[in-house]
Amino acid sequence: MKKYLIVSIAVILCGVGWIFVSSRFSLYVRLGGERSLEAGPFWVEGKEIYHEIHGKKETFQIRGVNIESFIPGHFVTDYGVSKKQYQEWFGLIQELGANTVRIPTIYNSGFYDALYEYNMQREEEGQEPLYLLQALWVTDYAQDSKEDAYSEGFYGQLQRDMKNAVDVIYGNILLPFGKTRGSGWYRRDISKWVIGITLGTTWRGDTSAYTNQMREKPLYDGKWFRASKKASQFENMMALLLNTLTEYESVKYGYQHLVSIASEPVTDPFDYEDLIEVQLEKYDKIDGEHILPKETLLSGFFISYKLYDVCPDILDYLTQEEQGRLAHILADITPKGSYGGYLELLQGYYSVPVVVGECGYSSARGLTKSIEEEFSGVHTSSHGLTEQEQGEALVGLYEACKRAGLSGMVISDWQDNWSKTDWNIYPMTNKEREPYWHNVQSEAQGCGLLAFEPGEERLVVVDGEPSEWTGEEPLISNEWGSLYVRQDEAYLYLLLEWAPAWKEMPKRIYIPMDITPNSGSKSGEDFGVLFDREADFLLCLEGKDQGQLLVQDYYDPWRAAWNQRIEHADAYTIDVPQKDSKKFVPIRMVLDNDPVYSADWNLRNAERADTGRLRFGIADETDPEFDSQADFYTLGNCTEVRIPWALLNFQDPSRGVIHDDYYEHYGIEGQRVEEIYLGLGTSQKEEISMEPLTLKNWGRKVAYHQRLKQSYYILKNCWIQEP
Repeated sequence: MKKYLIVSIAVILCGVGWIFVSSRFSLYVRLGGERSLEAGPFWVEGKEIYHEIHGKKETFQIRGVNIESFIPGHFVTDYGVSKKQYQEWFGLIQELGANTVRIPTIYNSGFYDALYEYNMQREEEGQEPLYLLQALWVTDYAQDSKEDAYSEGFYGQLQRDMKNAVDVIYGNILLPFGKTRGSGWYRRDISKWVIGITLGTTWRGDTSAYTNQMREKPLYDGKWFRASKKASQFENMMALLLNTLTEYESVKYGYQHLVSIASEPVTDPFDYEDLIEVQLEKYDKIDGEHILPKETLLSGFFISYKLYDVCPDILDYLTQEEQGRLAHILADITPKGSYGGYLELLQGYYSVPVVVGECGYSSARGLTKSIEEEFSGVHTSSHGLTEQEQGEALVGLYEACKRAGLSGMVISDWQDNWSKTDWNIYPMTNKEREPYWHNVQSEAQGCGLLAFEPGEERLVVVDGEPSEWTGEEPLISNEWGSLYVRQDEAYLYLLLEWAPAWKEMPKRIYIPMDITPNSGSKSGEDFGVLFDREADFLLCLEGKDQGQLLVQDYYDPWRAAWNQRIEHADAYTIDVPQKDSKKFVPIRMVLDNDPVYSADWNLRNAERADTGRLRFGIADETDPEFDSQADFYTLGNCTEVRIPWALLNFQDPSRGVIHDDYYEHYGIEGQRVEEIYLGLGTSQKEEISMEPLTLKNWGRKVAYHQRLKQSYYILKNCWIQEP
């Protein structure tokens, strides 16, 4: 018996060891003779993607959404989304009219289990399944390191990931826990619902340029792919990887899925005038036409393009030589072509299908570029797009892709992602705490069709209706009215119930706020207003529909973060404001990164938005006049206001961390506070008294609920009409 147990344990350990080792190093044993090879379920012919449905060959137009592995309270790499939640999302995505979901890397096994069970049920009910486009990313660390693209962290990791991805979609691998990729025991074969695998999500032009300078490898010529004579060393590596990927799947599983590489405007194969290339930070070109699939390839190859911030007139900036090289394509592009003609250029240039693999518009409050530049006449550039404008923009882009003849598009993203930060808000926040609060000032956090709203249910609806404030005690009551305050993971909410003397209300009402104990002013020289404490912010309400939040110039984060790069003057030694300065200034948001050049190559001041200007409107999505960008609304004798935490210089509101003194730390550091002070008054001679508000610290215990945005329904009206 003892011998039997020993042998049994040894066999089990050997089995587990083989599973682990074979999974870790992509080892496999092929039994029997030569395996027959099949293509599908999707394949390429010319510039079209095809699939077979109900025994009939049809072209396939990708209508997809990118699903992030994010929910509030978790980082993306926590893979905190449950199987049940994925399945719920799959249903909503298919109701949208989408036929594809895309993921940027290998997710936890729960995602693939969810897709398997969802599609099995769909097929049992005689309905179309939801297809998967699997992408593989390269970490920022690998791309920004001192090594080139043939390094272990870049090429080696990408090679392991693509083999693992093949085994994942066939349900044939055990992956241990990793820092940036999913893990688990993948046992579900979802291969018949997979469109293909894309190498990369974005490439650094400086990394590819460095690789081209450092390497002199012979041009690759494999069984399935080869590099053309014009291929760069980076493109040569891409051909090698694609061949390895195809070979691995062909030999191990006797099957071939579509394969793809990622590209984007900053690495596209076109030459622009120097001024444009400098501003785009375009260091290199990656040309998919230099990666040649061989006739032996049964499935196919396509290009996956990421679109963003492309100037509508970008074709006007092609060099004269480039215009000559592309003359045969440009001749057929109308000046008002799709996306300024850029989509038609991509379609005309490539000999393989082109898919817009990532594209999107944000409905966040914050901006990274001028709205007028892209949506002339829509509204001022103090706020981002409304959810309605987001939806209309997505429909416009989809129709543009169809007109250009592309093979579809994938929207980024399905859900909002609180952990994303844009370059112009990055210096003001704590990256390690971002999943625990919703920074609506970060444009990148609002790209989804599904919003994560703070709180288990809506705390305050900004519509001037005070019903949800019932039972709340006022923070302040005086001759001008009562001020009530609430807090959640995104905003500080204010309710002003005006006194009976509403009709005689002064032209302006002021709400001073004391945020930091380190600085502030007891008066505002431009407003004739006095406070009993040193205020750092001043909320000005004028009439019923005008409002602006101002900051004391010593506590102005724009100056601390951007003065050196934008104004080209040191913020900490030149014209430093006094700690008790009486000057309150607009809260600015920079919209151009440095350097910014004019057409004559002179540095110009970056464009900026007055992001402290408040927008009047109703923020109730059930109201016909719903405005998702609304900051405040007045109805009768009530005014409701919501102020994003970032506008009040909170680095991490989940723990009450604000910006410390910029000029003592020569930068933006955090300081924890337990309370802030608010007041309510006018510009009369009497001091406005300010009362303390204890901050609600929720730490990592984030409460949220999800809501489909207005943009979801607008896009749905377009997509459900598609075949």
